[in-house]
Amino acid sequence: MPEPVASWYQTFTRAFRNAFPIILFFLTAFCTVYLFFGLSYVILVSIITVFFQGRYQQNNSLWRYLRLLFLGTLLLLLAYLSSRSLMLCILLNILVPFVLVFTQSSQFNPKGYFSYAMLFVFLTLMPPTTPTELLTELVVFWFCVCLLTVSLWGYRYFFGVPSTPLTLDGTLSELAELIPLLIYPERQRELEQRFQQLLHDFHQLSYHQNFFSIQSRETQVHDMVATLVQRFSYLISDYEWRGELDQSRISALEELSAFLRETVPLLDTPAQARQLEAAQQLLNRMSIPEGRIRIFCRSLLHMLILLLRTRGALSQPPRAVHRISWGELLQQTRLRLSLESFEMRFAMRLSIVMALSCTISYVLPITHSYWIPLNAFLLLQPSCEDSSYRMKTRPIGTLIGCCIEFLVYPFLPSVGVQLLFALVMISLMYCSTPGTWYQPIFSTCYALTLTSMTLNETTAITLRIVYLGAAVILVFLVNRFFFPIRKEALFTHNIKALFSLHNRYWDIIRKGLSQDTELSVSCEILTHFHMLYEECVAYLKRASAFPLRNDLQTVLLTLWHMFSELEQMHYMVRAKRVDPEEKPAILDLISAIQKDLYPIIRYQDFTPLKEQIHCRDKDLAYLLHEYLGHAESLLQYKACIPF
Repeated sequence: MPEPVASWYQTFTRAFRNAFPIILFFLTAFCTVYLFFGLSYVILVSIITVFFQGRYQQNNSLWRYLRLLFLGTLLLLLAYLSSRSLMLCILLNILVPFVLVFTQSSQFNPKGYFSYAMLFVFLTLMPPTTPTELLTELVVFWFCVCLLTVSLWGYRYFFGVPSTPLTLDGTLSELAELIPLLIYPERQRELEQRFQQLLHDFHQLSYHQNFFSIQSRETQVHDMVATLVQRFSYLISDYEWRGELDQSRISALEELSAFLRETVPLLDTPAQARQLEAAQQLLNRMSIPEGRIRIFCRSLLHMLILLLRTRGALSQPPRAVHRISWGELLQQTRLRLSLESFEMRFAMRLSIVMALSCTISYVLPITHSYWIPLNAFLLLQPSCEDSSYRMKTRPIGTLIGCCIEFLVYPFLPSVGVQLLFALVMISLMYCSTPGTWYQPIFSTCYALTLTSMTLNETTAITLRIVYLGAAVILVFLVNRFFFPIRKEALFTHNIKALFSLHNRYWDIIRKGLSQDTELSVSCEILTHFHMLYEECVAYLKRASAFPLRNDLQTVLLTLWHMFSELEQMHYMVRAKRVDPEEKPAILDLISAIQKDLYPIIRYQDFTPLKEQIHCRDKDLAYLLHEYLGHAESLLQYKACIPF
């Protein structure tokens, strides 16, 4: 077999193997819905397959199924209402996409809105005309949700879900292996790669689950594990501390690594309580000279003790009703309401596109005009660059698909053969990469084959091309003139957000001096900071010609240092390491820092601020000096920082 053919064959078989569960679910759902309810309701199969595609490799709780059932029913009813009058069509196609993007997406999970928005948009385009048809559509949707539930349960029962290190056991094991690598400079690259992957996974998981979060003991453990990982990053940012790495510190790191390895098999056993006592004893006898390694070791042990105590409480009966984290919800709402935020700008763009395209479809007296908003919905992407790319690839794939359909359809002699051809095409679509030029080939053949059962084939092909052209023009105009999200502008916004998050974290530390603070709130800010940081670093790596790129990379690293020091200080405040008589002076210091360092750093303020640091706790004083020292170093980069 020629090498290009062999390479193509391997790529195809790998893609087919990965997509096989999705294809099998779609075919099963399609045949079932077609046999019991008819061809007019198979559009629900495409929608519910999107939910299966996003969930079949995850652990799915009962709450997720109930939420899908409730929200799906609500969206279906709203889709029906939007078809009753032009005013409702405009109003609901503005409000519903906006709310879905605002609550389900973020710049770190930009497609979070897609499945629910697809449910609303697709059902808006082909609404039932009578209450009886509406009831039937509801029954079909509920049936599809039940089929989805059974399929996800069956997949998990027979195949399980991929293992993940994002558990307490897996994280402790990984950290136990990473800590000894700190001692060996020659293994620095391996250390950084493994840790960055662990850190990235935690930030993704944490941020994606936190908009309407409900606090429970399980989520508290997750927050603590994420913070435990963040402790380790205090040493990975750079290696200035290697100069203080003597034999006593090496021994402390090795002892800490061994203790973590011993702890993993004892979790959720009667010996866990003894391990908790051993952790406290190790902390009490650990006497390392002042410096970053001392802060790392002691703070990691402090967090481990707190985590083991909370983990032990998981065996107690759970509370009947969990408490919603209103503080966390308020913080995220404030972030997203800014006109510069990703969520606000994309929500506005999607609302405008859907309102305009659905209005055109509503008033246009031509069959299948719903293909305009359908294509517009698929063309509009969170990034303007991604939308522009799809506006090139989708027309190419659609034209090729129309040509194939024009040549093949006349040779499909019966309805059964036509359905078989359509199902083969849709199966190949699930094997394709979204956004590529060849994926629309298969989706076009699938849609045109079903449409041609009730409409002349040539007419269907013509309308498909014309409506796609109209959608491309509409999306292009909205991307060009309404709330564009360009990557350079988003980078500038992210830099500003990194500075503002420092100020917000000082507010949490201030609050912690007088009352207990919720770890989930600080964990959310930590997660948000590091997700923004990753976005900025990735952008600068790609934008080699960006002005003052090297200076901005230094600024980002310095901000990372400062935020790590803030996180360490917050823990010391939570651990009651500040004497009551020192609190007024520290509160004054925090006020001065917030006033004089943000939003514009002024040189004359650093000397008096450093002179105000008088703490009995040497670690806290050390961190305050380090924080102000890093802030002072930012002065030479003021010209490139977009305050």
